[in-house]
Amino acid sequence: MAASAKALEGDWQFVSDQGYDPVKVTVKNIMGSDWMVACMIPKGNMMASMLKRDEGGKFSLVKLNCSNRECPPENKDLEADFKTFLEKGISNLVRDGKTLTIEAGGQQKQLVEDDVMQKHNEAQKAKLA
Repeated sequence: MAASAKALEGDWQFVSDQGYDPVKVTVKNIMGSDWMVACMIPKGNMMASMLKRDEGGKFSLVKLNCSNRECPPENKDLEADFKTFLEKGISNLVRDGKTLTIEAGGQQKQLVEDDVMQKHNEAQKAKLA
């Protein structure tokens, strides 16, 4: 059963011992079957996968855009690994509670919900109360 678009959308992060900072990931349903998965490591490169979602809920890579700036040495391996993963083309996104599994080229990466914006918004509301 394909997860609803809203369930997959949001901010996620991939934490790895390969890098100092987590990979920040935003999943967005642009329109209809068009999706974008944008990834960035702080002070690193922006990597955006433009995807199409088929009737069965599977994804196919339309285009991968990457900026080309020098990444800090502490995150170089993690960024290279994540870029190689994205180049295989995301084929599936599965959400289970606060976890999102991204599948590409037969490999999987587990991401956790990044609730930094939610915490920020709650703090702002608390100030106003």
